[in-house]
Amino acid sequence: MLDTHNIYEIEFDIPACHREAFEEWLSTEVVGWVNHEAIRYFEVFRNDQGLSPEVKFVFGFETLEQWATFVGSDAHDAAIDSLSQLAENREAVLWQRASVKLDDTLDRPIGDGGGVREIERRNADAVLSQ
Repeated sequence: MLDTHNIYEIEFDIPACHREAFEEWLSTEVVGWVNHEAIRYFEVFRNDQGLSPEVKFVFGFETLEQWATFVGSDAHDAAIDSLSQLAENREAVLWQRASVKLDDTLDRPIGDGGGVREIERRNADAVLSQ
């Protein structure tokens, strides 16, 4: 997974009666959706354990504006409409990178969205290794 600040996940199940159609859709129709210029990366995850959700699409965006452009696009609307014909239990969540204060000796949180300078990374590694 690339280093992005905003992760958009769409999870869903595919009923047995739609599996073949979904596989065809995934290998052909999804290309137009995921080629949207705002997307930094796209990944597909499958849960082969028989648990729900069965499939997860993960989209990475550098900015919230890029995410908003994507979810407001005609390509996204069309893809969601066609996916809705094949999937059930669809859920979508937008995740944003957060910071965590690791130690009281640090004067600020580590993990500021990838902007931590190299010396700060080394200092954080030193703290973690203690």
